[in-house]
Amino acid sequence: MSDNKLFLEELKYLVENELSLNENRVNSLVERYNKNPFLIIQLYQIIVKNHRVLPFFNDIEAAIYDYIVNKEMSNDKTYYGATLYVADMFDTTQTYIKCKINHSKKAVNRPLSA
Repeated sequence: MSDNKLFLEELKYLVENELSLNENRVNSLVERYNKNPFLIIQLYQIIVKNHRVLPFFNDIEAAIYDYIVNKEMSNDKTYYGATLYVADMFDTTQTYIKCKINHSKKAVNRPLSA
């Protein structure tokens, strides 16, 4: 499951450093992380679209999961269906997806200590 985090961190790195996602980079990511090229391109585009808020993401993995779940729910999927879709997309469990999203939201709402 940590492969997903490394994979998303690498995509984030490409966007932050304004590196294009050319065919060689896609092929390299496919080989290293065993991901579908279409998924790689789709996730890269999501990160590019949201590049201005990247510095504010403590956990890019949770942010991407949450983004896709919300997008799927806006397409009339239930939370259950959306999290199941994301779990299948990333070859992980639905429980893992829910926990990452919930943990991320709790961290955002946690008050700062003095």
